[in-house]
Amino acid sequence: MPAHAPTIYDVARKAGVSVSTVSRAVNTPHLVQEETRRKVMRAVEQLKFVPKAEASVLARKHVGSIGVLLPFFTSPSFVQRMRGVASALSATKFEFVVYTVGSRAQLDEYLDVLPLWRRLDGLIVMSMPLSDAQRRHLQAHALEIVCVEFAQAHFSSIDIDNHEGGRMAARHLAVKGRRRCAFVGEVGVPEHIIHLSDLRLDGFRQGLQERELDLPDEYVSRKPYSRDVVMRQTEDLLGLSAPPDAIFAYSDLHAADVLRVARAKGMRVPDDLSIIGFDGTDVADFLGLTTIDQRLDESGRLAAEMLMSRISDRSRPPQNTRLQLNLIERGTT
Repeated sequence: MPAHAPTIYDVARKAGVSVSTVSRAVNTPHLVQEETRRKVMRAVEQLKFVPKAEASVLARKHVGSIGVLLPFFTSPSFVQRMRGVASALSATKFEFVVYTVGSRAQLDEYLDVLPLWRRLDGLIVMSMPLSDAQRRHLQAHALEIVCVEFAQAHFSSIDIDNHEGGRMAARHLAVKGRRRCAFVGEVGVPEHIIHLSDLRLDGFRQGLQERELDLPDEYVSRKPYSRDVVMRQTEDLLGLSAPPDAIFAYSDLHAADVLRVARAKGMRVPDDLSIIGFDGTDVADFLGLTTIDQRLDESGRLAAEMLMSRISDRSRPPQNTRLQLNLIERGTT
């Protein structure tokens, strides 16, 4: 390792690439092949290199920006979490920058370069797990992190008990006298996103078993999500010789499409079919859906507040908060 502060030339020599390639790997990683970017990032880590343009930022106490890294920005659950973040920051001098992630490679790129850019005081990572290598990289560059929907002992985090949420749905339907309960969920979630459908389904199954009710395989429908697919799933379930009298949907979006099919068939909800969703979105409120409310706005607000507290006092220990779920009963059960 050189005795002087490492430069971009040192990184280029160690990685065996040109200086311009190092610059692209740090500033525009999507323009660099994955293998080359990885070589550059390894050299950056080993040399503890900080780009010159960003090094001056270290002399300032704060940059004034918080980043939010999330998938599927148009999903109502993420929109509501962002609303919570915005409410927490509204009375502060912090602005927030949103980075949407469409693939594992893009997530890796952001987590590689955001700590090097030094343009953020902290980062909220929503619904995407961090590897041990990524955690070490973020810690090495002292970027404050709060994880949402992923408990991480080394960083502050906010999550919920998805398994318990499934049990809550089962108990509610059983108390309402439902005996043929089905589940509509999804599979094929991209690898960079936390998979929650299994947890909610397992909890639902356990909750039914606790009430001495079964969940037959033909009552479990899981397919890659789209509105048309959810409607076909519902059509298939309701077309069974002994159709379910209740459906627990993986999300409020799923539940909304289940409700649409039931109404199109002229079914009385909840007399003929009870429907319960998950998330507690504005969509559920608007449609009068019973839902497992995971307090989306509050999770965004708390994430921002946790992050700002760590930015103001880096000696604070990480906080790991599990939000209590609430069942909100409306007209569909």
